[in-house]
Amino acid sequence: MSPIMNNVALPLSFFICLCFFSLLNASPDVTKVCEKVKHKDLCISSFKESYLGRYVPDNADVKALASVIIKITVNSASDVSRNLKTTVLEGPVPLTPEVRAKYGICDSEVVSAMKELDKVRTAMEFGNHKKEKLNMEAALTNTENCVKELKQVEAQLPDKKQFDEVIVLKELLENIDDIIKIVG
Repeated sequence: MSPIMNNVALPLSFFICLCFFSLLNASPDVTKVCEKVKHKDLCISSFKESYLGRYVPDNADVKALASVIIKITVNSASDVSRNLKTTVLEGPVPLTPEVRAKYGICDSEVVSAMKELDKVRTAMEFGNHKKEKLNMEAALTNTENCVKELKQVEAQLPDKKQFDEVIVLKELLENIDDIIKIVG
């Protein structure tokens, strides 16, 4: 190898290794924030398992972490809604009209919760704490309504997986609510 190649290759290799290493360790220590929420393990795992958590700078403040956790939760809500539609409402298992109606209501509530979460994130960016709290309460109410609807027909549900996903979504929202209270 020519001396010029050696001079370029070694620093370039070092830079690539540093970038790769920092990508692996880029997520900030969310443990401090997650220790203060109701569902600690879910908070930590959802953050670390999401690709979004990898792109948060090490010096991120609680507000930045809250914004990422909101995005993660919106993605989760989108997955829950998609699963409710494709697996259940449009799925191969025949449903009674009552169960179909409950799933439909639940899906509408999940979609409404996603919209409220987007409003929470916007209010947070503009420092509108009153709007933040109002929209967060609405999102929580939406998911609680979904859970309530499915509980009414729990014994008739063809698959408990969707019900469990809704419960996890509700817990993620409760974590966001706790984080918003921390941010103030």
